[in-house]
Amino acid sequence: MDYCDESNYAWHEKDMIDRCFMCEEKSDGLSVVRHIASMKMVHLCSDCMVEKMSEYLLDNTRAWKGTKVKRG
Repeated sequence: MDYCDESNYAWHEKDMIDRCFMCEEKSDGLSVVRHIASMKMVHLCSDCMVEKMSEYLLDNTRAWKGTKVKRG
């Protein structure tokens, strides 16, 4: 997998940014995960993530850009 290739981080066509991909409940606390069957990114609520954990992966492969905060 080429981690710099934007096509590896495509969103599933049925994903909605403010709703869980599985149950379609509206939530502010959604996780971004990879749907294994399609290899596309989706949003899931915590209940669906636990219930269907064999169908999704947490995807920490991308180096997300942002500000770094010094701690300590």
